[in-house]
Amino acid sequence: MENNNKNRMKGTERLRVVLSLAVLVIALAAYAVWVLKGNEVTVAGSIAASLSLGLFALSLVLMIPAAIRFFKGEETEAVHAVGERSGRLSKLHPVISVMLTVLLARVVLYILAYILGMLLADHQGSIFSTMQRIWLKMDTDAPHYISIAENGYTRVYPQMYTIVFPPLYPVLIHYCNYVFGNSFVSAMMINTVCSLGAAAVIYELALCDMGRRAAKTAVLFTFALPGAIFMAAPMSEALFILLCGASLLAMRKKKFWLAGLFGGLASCTRTLGVILIVPFAAEAIAYAVSRFREKGKERFAWTIVKLCACALMILLGTFFYLLINKLVWGDWFKFLEFQREIWYQRFGPFYGTVATQTNMLFKSFTETEDIIGLWLPNLLFIFGALTVLIFSARTLRTSYSLYFAAYLFVACGATWLLSAPRYISALTVLPIALAHLCGSRDDGLALSRARAKTWIVAVTLIVSQIAYLVMYILKYSIY
Repeated sequence: MENNNKNRMKGTERLRVVLSLAVLVIALAAYAVWVLKGNEVTVAGSIAASLSLGLFALSLVLMIPAAIRFFKGEETEAVHAVGERSGRLSKLHPVISVMLTVLLARVVLYILAYILGMLLADHQGSIFSTMQRIWLKMDTDAPHYISIAENGYTRVYPQMYTIVFPPLYPVLIHYCNYVFGNSFVSAMMINTVCSLGAAAVIYELALCDMGRRAAKTAVLFTFALPGAIFMAAPMSEALFILLCGASLLAMRKKKFWLAGLFGGLASCTRTLGVILIVPFAAEAIAYAVSRFREKGKERFAWTIVKLCACALMILLGTFFYLLINKLVWGDWFKFLEFQREIWYQRFGPFYGTVATQTNMLFKSFTETEDIIGLWLPNLLFIFGALTVLIFSARTLRTSYSLYFAAYLFVACGATWLLSAPRYISALTVLPIALAHLCGSRDDGLALSRARAKTWIVAVTLIVSQIAYLVMYILKYSIY
């Protein structure tokens, strides 16, 4: 028995070494190919690209031991029961109190935006018209969603370019218009409801691995991230975060059909929703391995069939969006053509995007608005997210780490990336990883240190969000 254990440990160690070397070799080969192609290879860009790729590869290497344990069924399940509740009847239900806090924060944000709009942008007129001018920013995606809600997808110029936006969010606006009679009001109501739902879902999701205090911290970080201001604008962020969080929570509860349903809806909200297939596959494989160990081959084939069917539900959301492209334009991938022609975006290596961002930062050295509103926030968010991934890779749940890495790889792979803070702020597991790193515990162990880290991160994020809001109101390059 002892020899068997030693052999298994040696085998696991060999596997870890092989996988680590494979990651490093692939990263070096990918970087060499990028350099040889010579696309915007400058000294500053090359340094930034190599640093970002190196950090990404390091995060993958660091998560390998936990991933091996996870897929072998050796990783322990959640310490805290899903949906843990306070036992004190005199207190509000934790989820209700979290949602009420988020609602209050949303009201404060709208009041602050209104005051800043009056003071900084000299907006005149009624409260409603002022709020509409602030949040319905014409150079963002918001007007496109409103256009789809009111006119549908069309081949008429210039509304024809709205095909690049998936349908679920504008469809919800369209049907809410029967109640509210105004697309802006409908969008704001949807975002408010979805934000409250997202708060509840993220709280529940965090409770799978943390105590109540840390779960509340995760919710705080979700809404304190600078890019979270887009959850208050008529854009799809709030709905997307809600659906992604709901899908991840269903995965943790082993309700894979619900995970597939919410994942499919997320894919029909944002193209990045299809990346939920990564954590789904991880959780499904771990579940299948665990079930096989418990029950052997009994109905195992049927389990695999059900898991595959649930995974296909995530892909169906993307299929439905592609079908709309086909029906309107006769081309399944028409949206990619418009993204290339109008938004100058193709999918490329994310480290190449980092190089482009760095080059633009130095080229725009005299253009203050572009530096502080666009290029610098993009780089800070990309490197900030990579840093969080590295420090959490050893201990964060493997399905979350893989989702984190895959999401960053794809979201930051757009060759002309303008919206890194917005995209990364919609990564549901980012605030959970941040809360995990702050180490806030309910058992009193190192609690003062955990609270200090939490306050430092929270204040930094909130101040950054206010600065980002100011630039948004002043019509800087905030997309």
